[in-house]
Amino acid sequence: MNDWIYKTPRLRGVRLGLLLGVTLMAPAAALAQAATDEGEIIVTALRRDTRIQETPLAISAVTGAMLERSGTTSFTDLTRNAPSLRIVDSGPGNRRVLIRGIQSSGEPTVGVYFDETPVSGSVSTSSDAAGSTPDFRLFDVERAEVLRGPQGTLFGSGSMGGTLRVIFEKPKSDRVEAAFSANMSSVRSGGYGGSVDGMINLPVVEDKVAVRLVGFYNRFAGYVDNIVYRRNDINDGRSYGGRALVRITPVERLTVDLSAFFEDVATDSPRWVAETGIDYATDGRSASGNYDRNRMYNGTVRYDFDAFTLTGVSSYFDRSRTVVGDVSDTFNGRDTAAGCRTYLQRNARACTDAELPGYLRQTREIQVSSLYQPQNVKNWINELRVSSAGDGAFNWTAGLFMEDRKTVVRSTLVLGDPQTGQLLSPTDPYNIRYDRTINDKLKQKAAFIELSYKFFDKLTLTAGTRYFDFNKVVGGRIDQGQIHYSSVVTPYQEVNYQEDGFIYKFNLSYQHNRDILVYAQAAQGFRPGGVNQVIGLPAELAGYSSDSLWNYELGVKTTLAPGVYFNVAGYRIDWDNLQVSARTSGTGSVFGLIANAGAARIYGAEAELSATPVTGLMLAGNVGFTDAKLSKDQVSTIVTATGRKGDRLAYVPRLTASVSADYTTPLSDTLELTMRADASHVGSSWSTLAPADVFRRFIPAYEVVNLRAGMQGPDGDWGVYLYVANLLDDVAINSASSSSNTGGKTLTFSLPPRTFGMNFTKRF
Repeated sequence: MNDWIYKTPRLRGVRLGLLLGVTLMAPAAALAQAATDEGEIIVTALRRDTRIQETPLAISAVTGAMLERSGTTSFTDLTRNAPSLRIVDSGPGNRRVLIRGIQSSGEPTVGVYFDETPVSGSVSTSSDAAGSTPDFRLFDVERAEVLRGPQGTLFGSGSMGGTLRVIFEKPKSDRVEAAFSANMSSVRSGGYGGSVDGMINLPVVEDKVAVRLVGFYNRFAGYVDNIVYRRNDINDGRSYGGRALVRITPVERLTVDLSAFFEDVATDSPRWVAETGIDYATDGRSASGNYDRNRMYNGTVRYDFDAFTLTGVSSYFDRSRTVVGDVSDTFNGRDTAAGCRTYLQRNARACTDAELPGYLRQTREIQVSSLYQPQNVKNWINELRVSSAGDGAFNWTAGLFMEDRKTVVRSTLVLGDPQTGQLLSPTDPYNIRYDRTINDKLKQKAAFIELSYKFFDKLTLTAGTRYFDFNKVVGGRIDQGQIHYSSVVTPYQEVNYQEDGFIYKFNLSYQHNRDILVYAQAAQGFRPGGVNQVIGLPAELAGYSSDSLWNYELGVKTTLAPGVYFNVAGYRIDWDNLQVSARTSGTGSVFGLIANAGAARIYGAEAELSATPVTGLMLAGNVGFTDAKLSKDQVSTIVTATGRKGDRLAYVPRLTASVSADYTTPLSDTLELTMRADASHVGSSWSTLAPADVFRRFIPAYEVVNLRAGMQGPDGDWGVYLYVANLLDDVAINSASSSSNTGGKTLTFSLPPRTFGMNFTKRF
């Protein structure tokens, strides 16, 4: 069994105590040394510009400069900056974003936006679009915002837990500028990695038209070893891409932004198997990996009238993705006469002497095989909204929204080479032992409005609603059956599901003075229902409805001293009609599917601090506590799922915390020394709900410490930095799962081991 299961509790307690101690003592230290206010971040969480400390909701934000100082290149690193944000990272293109413990199968529970475009995961082979959130590289970023709690009225479905937004720098028509960053790294007991990022901004017509071009190439350092084929660092890979942005301002009031994004990712899977007894080792017999190509196009037009701003957005997202997963262990032990009776004859009788050899041959050949799953998502999104302008007592936002998403998922079982584990040609029908295709179409339209009025110059009441109407159509066929999947050739069949309704938001805030804001909020969130992909399901099981929740929250935002901000929030969430992975009840045919069953209740609290106690020193810390449990059994008249009242929700740690310190001091008129340290704690969790579930896996707590130091020019025009990530070399597991497809083995995903690196930056 792996060493990480037996981590020393005393040492872990010391680490956690030190981390929480620094977090809780930081406000007092900051107050004692508070100097000047260096300004607040301006955010657009309310679809208009507001100071973050005057925005009456739980929001964390970091500027591009902060991201650059910390060496952040992926939104997975944003977990250091926001309490209650959790990203279950299963490798590039396979990330599940959670906020406040809102996690289950189905559509995403957190909306992820790059500029004005929400990005979509593939529904994959299990109707679980939430588990494959794509991410674009975070270079040349203006800021990132994490909105915690439901954002359904303004940001729509998929934002029932919150919204994560990345806003990139826009073209500037009054200057030429460029930036460059090169990175080299080495992973302990692993390989070497490196990346190059570049940006150039070019005015085309002074004060009217500008272009901003960004590109990157990234080489992943491998660290997972295959002990069957004796190959090291198998999860190395690469990604490359970029974006082109054009800003046109023909007149002062009109702004037109056009953008195109591209990213290509190819990497073997970083998963490893706990039962090998060796950290970062796998005994996989066939290939696993992710090959992902994302293209995103956006046009945004803004016109500023005297009393309001009109914004029109049109986005097109095109994702081509191939997921390869080793399922060899699924068929272990089935190459016997008993297996022939079970799977070929469905327990009707024993196999004959003529039937048995063919069954054994077919079963043994798929004991080196992978599911090869090409997937394509095309999503066209349009939004038209109007927001009030100015600082008057009455503010409002209203809009219309449309989405047309089409997904095609093909799932094939492809043979591997027993000598190397490499897949045989997946385009050759001779190598395919199962073939299913699913078409998934989602059309959604909505209208939303949010109104706020300020009474007595201090008390503000906000109310909002969103009407939604969606239609989901799922069709599929099986071109080649597989006896081990109880699957037979089936012609194309199609089922649709439609639903509409309203969600609401109410917020009351009191701005006692510029330094203290108190708010109370009740907000509703939802995500669409759908249709199960299981071909041949009875009609009453085919569709499942949307699930929704109410979030009740009380928060306080304070400026304790110039440059010292301390915010706290407490909340309760009632989540009903959960979308869950389940199996049909009764004694007839049993199907795995998504259905609505049970409810959950979540209690939580969050605290954040940011401070600039003296010139050159920036401190930050946050703590999040989440108690997420089922409040009802996951049982209905047609399905039975594993969860029972009191079970903890999966992949939701009770406690997360992080602290950071940045210090910069001049060494001369032309040289500065800069240093940064950050540490984070993620509490333990479980992979599934029920303690009796044989596939349930414990995910231990971990702490990660990162250090970064270097020399730079005083105006930031160049810098040379050394860094170490995961200084303590913790086996930081963020996902561990098991199923019949793994033969009961535990597939584990973790952060890389200790990594040393060097970074060089230059601005022109």
